[in-house]
Parts: sequence; structure tokens; C-alpha cells
Amino acid sequence: MSLGWLALRNLLRRRLRHGLMVGALAVSVAVLVCLSGFGAGYERALRAELDGMGVQLMLVPLGCPYDAAARVMRGRALDNTLPEQALAEVRNDPAVAVAAPLLTTAALHPDDRRVDLWVGLDESGRALRPWWRVKSGAAWFTGPESVILGSEAAAAELRVPGDQLFCPAANRSLRVSAVLERSGTSDDSLFFVPLLTAQEMFDLPGRLTAIAIRLHDPGQLREATARLQQIAGAQVVTLTEMMGVFLNLVGSVRVLLIAIATLAMVVCALGLFNTMLAGVLDRAEELAVMRALGASRHHLFGLVTIESLLLAAAGIAVGLPLAAGSGHTLEGLIRPYMPLAPLGTFWVLTGGAVGQAVVISLVMGLLSGLYPAWRAGRVQPAPALKGD
Repeated sequence: MSLGWLALRNLLRRRLRHGLMVGALAVSVAVLVCLSGFGAGYERALRAELDGMGVQLMLVPLGCPYDAAARVMRGRALDNTLPEQALAEVRNDPAVAVAAPLLTTAALHPDDRRVDLWVGLDESGRALRPWWRVKSGAAWFTGPESVILGSEAAAAELRVPGDQLFCPAANRSLRVSAVLERSGTSDDSLFFVPLLTAQEMFDLPGRLTAIAIRLHDPGQLREATARLQQIAGAQVVTLTEMMGVFLNLVGSVRVLLIAIATLAMVVCALGLFNTMLAGVLDRAEELAVMRALGASRHHLFGLVTIESLLLAAAGIAVGLPLAAGSGHTLEGLIRPYMPLAPLGTFWVLTGGAVGQAVVISLVMGLLSGLYPAWRAGRVQPAPALKGD
């Protein structure tokens, strides 16, 4: 009988002890894979979302530029606003291809105790929203008193094109001109109106919350930023810089989470070491009989080492499906604490994460079994059979 089959049979003889060990290993493997896949998927989704916008710069009011840009991208309101003359200065810059003014305001909906987000924009804003698809209704605003609803906003209001929609916060009635298809972005929950209408509704004449900018040539980013930075009452943030800041924050969180996962792996390694050592001590007489029947020290060393590796492999085999099934649950728990978290699912089961977990688990299994295997090889037949 080969050492592999013998090792497997020995493990199956103590199913409860070894089953608990496999369960602990599987959980640690799943946590490690989930955290690695979460970090990789977050970065990929964030890059894709920013690249899909086609925006290189964002002009925002003075304050924290990254917070302001993140709020604008999420369709959230700002406490400060920009003077509308800043739009003319931006559009006069030779490097600017598209400058889209935005006015985002939060309006309390007293009946449902919710806050609706209204966005005022013009035709240039549509140019920076390539994901826009009209589900029903007109292709654009049909007049100053029209509103375009995101898919979720339309569902919440139970409105279709042609219906009247009343905004309690502005005491104004509008007509729905279009409902957008679901895009998986923050636009799904927004109410869009013409820019001038939004300024009138919320008593913000001549004010903007941000200006989204696309350049003719991204290579002119530095020069354009330096010029636009001179606009009074405004500051420029590049989305690449903002993404770098958030990814650094995410990186710090990932280091902490990976440290936790590594600690779990170390605890499991100690548990595996204890399990294997206890197994060797319990089987001292059995190992002594094997030595007396001709098994060498190398055979016993190899037998215990293979048992340790088999336990690690079983932990991997159970842990990987567990990670695949629980990854999205972990994402849901962590997402509320992540800055600028992209909408939609972004957790992915990557080959790198799987390979990392497999290598770490197998190395852990090997190292945890070395000393118990050495102890097994040192068993002397006569003292062990006497019970010493």
C-alpha cells in the first residue's frame, strides 16, 4: 500500500478531529481569497467607471476637492456652489473639448420621508454620459417644465412619460418627458431637469455645483489644470489623482484585511501543527509496530508529512467553493465603508487570489507537519511498545 493511501486511511479514522481542522482551514482560505478578489475587483471597477465617464477634470467649489468630486460623481449635493461665470472661463480654455455644468440639489420628499436628488444639466452633460439609454419617451427634455427620470426614480414615483410629477420641496409641477433604462450607475435614482429650471426651482440663480471637463488631448492635462486653477472660488481635481487617493486608502484597508487573514492562517497553522503532533503521540504504538515491521524513519516522516499536506489540500478544496459562494456577501458587508464604491457587483474570483491561497495553504501544511513528522520518525519500537 502506498504512503498516500495509508495517509488518507489514517485521516479517515479520526474524522471528527480532522473534519474540524479542515473546516478551520477552509474558512481561512475563503477569507484570504475573498479579500484578495475584493481588492482586485474594486480597483478594476473603479478604473472602469472613471474611464467610462470620459471626464479628465472636475471643477468644484473650494473645500476638499476629492470629497466634492466624489459627491458629484455619485449625484450627491454639495454645501458650496460655483459662480456660473466659471463655466464661460472653462469653455474658453483652448484645451477643453466639453465642459458640462451640473447643479445637484437634495430635496426632501415628506410623504415618503426620503431625500430625492435633482440634477440640472444641459446638452453637454449628456455627452459625458455614454451609458444613457432612453427606455421610453423623448430623447431629451421637451421643454423647461420637463423632467427625465432614472429607472429607480420612475419606479419609486410610479410615473411614465407624459405623467405629471410634483416636487414638494420646490412646490413645482413638471411633466415626465422620458424614463431611462437601468444603467447600474447613480443616475438610476436621479431626477434630471434642464439647468435653468433647476436653478429656478431651488433658488440658486447663476450657481453650479460642479463642471465636468473633457479635454481635446489628455496630454494637455497638466497645462489645462494650471490655467483652470486660477478661476476664482474654484479648484480643479483630476479624476486620475482622485482615483489614486482612493486606491491608496483602499490599499491601506486591504493591508489591514490581509493582515487579519494572515493572522487567521497562522492560527490555523498552529492548529494543524497541534493536530498532527497529537496524532503522532496518540499513534506512538502504531508507529512503533510499523518500525518493528520494517518501516524506516523516512517512511514515517513521509507518512505524517503527506497527512498534513492532505489536510491542507482538503481545506483548499472546501475553501475555494466557500469563497465563491460568500464573496458577494463579504462585499455587501464591506461596501458601506469603502470610499467611492462603484455601483454594481465588483467582487471577482481571480486566478491570482486562488493561486496565492493554494501556495500559502500548501506551504503552511508542509511546515506544520515537519516537526510532528520528525517526531514520528524518531519513534523507537521497544520503548513505545512498553508504554514509556
